[in-house]
Amino acid sequence: MAHYNLGIVLSEQREADQAIDHYRRAVALRPDYAEAHYNLGRLLVEHGQLADAIAHYERAAAINPADAEAQNNLGVTLFGIGRPDDAIAHYKKALEIRPDYAEASCNLANALIAKGDFDGAIARYKACLAAMPDQEEAQYNLASALLRAGRTDQAIVEYQKVLQMHPESADAHANLGIAWLTKGRVRDAMVEYTKALQISPENLAALSNLAWLLATSADPSLRNGSEAVRLAGRADSASSRSDKHPTVLRILAAAYAEAGQFAEAKETAQHALEAANIQGNTTLADALRDEIALYELDLPYHKEAR
Repeated sequence: MAHYNLGIVLSEQREADQAIDHYRRAVALRPDYAEAHYNLGRLLVEHGQLADAIAHYERAAAINPADAEAQNNLGVTLFGIGRPDDAIAHYKKALEIRPDYAEASCNLANALIAKGDFDGAIARYKACLAAMPDQEEAQYNLASALLRAGRTDQAIVEYQKVLQMHPESADAHANLGIAWLTKGRVRDAMVEYTKALQISPENLAALSNLAWLLATSADPSLRNGSEAVRLAGRADSASSRSDKHPTVLRILAAAYAEAGQFAEAKETAQHALEAANIQGNTTLADALRDEIALYELDLPYHKEAR
């Protein structure tokens, strides 16, 4: 017990290295000391020693199978090293022990998202929020899962709830804009993108999506070539090292064309085409070839009216 108690005191005093040493001594003297294994696992995670942490969490869970927190933390650590299937198994064990364990529900939802199981994730986010209604991150993640699952109307409702809790969430405004655009409500989408940029001027989704609408909208009253060029140029700078860069270059080319700068439009679209081909993105490459043909005729690209 002495080494275990010293570990607790030293951990509280932020003497982590010494605390780890005493927890190691505690489990060496008493290998079935579940609490010492658990506390040691937590400190090892903080120090980035994940493989060692997993071993101690596994030992704690084996000694005390009713320890929901050990199962949950083991899941978190496994997920962090890219083992989502193993993480899911331990989150489920935690929830078998404590069905109302909100943190485990949220963590399970995150892992299910990584596996592409949006419906499963949605159910777990809802369970998390039933236990913790003010959990802003879970609310945002629920909205995003609904959007990715194609349940747009529900996503809109949930993003609006996020913004009631946190009106300054640029990502929530940007994603709400995407949801409105999916519904064909272009003006509402533009309002949300604008709000996102007022909060976070370099928000890539808002910059690129608003620039695209200003350049290509089917409604002439919404188009503004010079503003589209300004926004797309900022998006270009923000995305230069991102896998989204070919798409942003496409947007910048469309903006140049709407502004009547067809030489720049053709050159930029060609760069976008080269990048799309390198990525193997045939859908984007095909779209760019069609748009380049327009720019060679000194014509902008506009979306067709619905």
